Amino acid sequence: MLEGTIPPGALFDLAIRALKFEEEELNVSRILHDLTTLYWRYLSVEDRVRYAPNLESFLLERIESSKTDSLKSGFFRTYRSVALSKEGVSKLREIYSGERKIPGVTFSESDQATTALELALRLPEESQGILLQQQESMKNPDRRRRLGFVSPALSPDPAIRERFFQSLHDPKNREHEPWVLEAITYLNHPLRSAESIPFIPHALEWLETIQATGDIFFPKRWLDATLWGHQSKEAADLVRTFLESHPDYPERLRGKILQSADGLFRAAT
Repeated sequence: MLEGTIPPGALFDLAIRALKFEEEELNVSRILHDLTTLYWRYLSVEDRVRYAPNLESFLLERIESSKTDSLKSGFFRTYRSVALSKEGVSKLREIYSGERKIPGVTFSESDQATTALELALRLPEESQGILLQQQESMKNPDRRRRLGFVSPALSPDPAIRERFFQSLHDPKNREHEPWVLEAITYLNHPLRSAESIPFIPHALEWLETIQATGDIFFPKRWLDATLWGHQSKEAADLVRTFLESHPDYPERLRGKILQSADGLFRAAT
């Protein structure tokens, strides 16, 4: 599929067929990971919308029919990640609020926070209320602060998201690197990719400073979080233009950019 020999939809269908019978949890986990990547990066927007209702129904059925709690949780996490149709998002909302119960699946405070973030992305008119309610209900102060930090990245207001992104140019605002990566991941989510394309050049331009001020693994993770949600030719061209206009760019950082952009280049061709 990556080499263009078979279309993404064929591999997607194969993954669904495999998940109907696979019981080995490590295999299920790997297939669900690949399925999610196919869904968001390699399927076209039109195909994604077409696939969503059946995918959501399939995942809900597997949540209910799986034999172990860990399998149920794995299928739920995937459902939470891919829910897209109006009905699918509505059911996720019901699960989050407790109206819809999933026997065998327990939700930690961290699970609740992630679900709140996913809902805020999909329900912009309710996002502020969802995130405030979630923040107020959290007992762990670090998780509460983390949610407060990430929340502006989910704002339905593009100006708020822009200000938040620009604030990350200051190293002081990047001190909690896992928080930053989560926020950048949501800023560049496929559902917001058209609006987040302007962030790509800045994210690349800041890379040398990020390397100098952050953890050794942070630059690659920053790039992954920035580029993961993009699949357009425009986004790919921005990365190529940056590399072409910086012929003397540090080789190690150039390599990291190429690594992180590989999926984008393949998806955009």
